[in-house]
Amino acid sequence: MKKFIFLFVVIIFILSCSGKESLGIDKTPPEKPELIPHLGDTGDGVNYYDTPDIELENNGIDATPGGNRIQIQWEHLMDSDIDIIEIYRFSEQEYIADTLNFAPDTISIVDYSEQNLYDDVTALTNLKLFYFINAIDVDGNSTYSDTVCYRLLDNPILTLPADNLTTSNMSEIIFEWNEVIDALQYRLLVFNKEDRTLIWQKTPLDLEDLSVLYSGTDIVPGTTILWRVDAFGLTANDVVIEENSYSVSTGSESEERILIVE
Repeated sequence: MKKFIFLFVVIIFILSCSGKESLGIDKTPPEKPELIPHLGDTGDGVNYYDTPDIELENNGIDATPGGNRIQIQWEHLMDSDIDIIEIYRFSEQEYIADTLNFAPDTISIVDYSEQNLYDDVTALTNLKLFYFINAIDVDGNSTYSDTVCYRLLDNPILTLPADNLTTSNMSEIIFEWNEVIDALQYRLLVFNKEDRTLIWQKTPLDLEDLSVLYSGTDIVPGTTILWRVDAFGLTANDVVIEENSYSVSTGSESEERILIVE
């Protein structure tokens, strides 16, 4: 009888200890994601395309070439079981309008597969935009990141030279673009298309400098180059959101055009 009671107590104890943990379900939230603030711009003495992935300008939150687009980037996530990432965006105006009940909505939910970049193709111009993400693992645990910000200008519209133009004399090439509202400076960038090395830049270009004659080094015949124009506006300092102070960089990037040197 005593043996039966003992076995019954053991079984009850085992059943009482069996729960989600024993089924292998993780209750530990992911490590906090770290969003990368705006680190600078290509031509600041740094070529941010100097990375294994030359399609990625590795400088944190920033405008991306052509259209109204902002990229956000985050450090590689430490957890190996991340399932999805929720992307949040809000403007300073939205926050001010409803500070007490402020609750931004997600603009996208992406499956996580080791990526550390999101390209927001729906970004609005001339607004101080703030972004954060929520990393969710396969068991539903989640952790919110910090917040980063950027103000997007309209992108410069290139006029000369035409895309895919072929030239045998770079010294005759004139680069032209249209003025951007609220831009304070421009930067003309010329890259080697093959490896994104920066061949030449012209900066700072003030508002009246919308036409520039090429005056860089000789370019080897057979080289295909990319060129674009970046616009920069005033940085807004001490923007307060939820008692945190931010510096909001402002800018945009034109489309990238091809120029073939023969």
